[in-house]
Amino acid sequence: MPAVRRLKTQEDVRFALSSIYRQLEAETIDIPRAKAMIYCAQTISRVLSEHTLEERVKALEASTLRMAL
Repeated sequence: MPAVRRLKTQEDVRFALSSIYRQLEAETIDIPRAKAMIYCAQTISRVLSEHTLEERVKALEASTLRMAL
């Protein structure tokens, strides 16, 4: 069983998608598995983006609150 890849950043997701693409080009991965992996990577990417946006909004709100005081 191959090592589990941890997708913690957008760059991790990009590398994973690139790897899947290369495997498809080399025909070393079957299409249904690649589709499932791509779907999961895209979902993780959206969650990471939403989390980043949420953190930025919190920081802006905290900054605005400090300025108001």
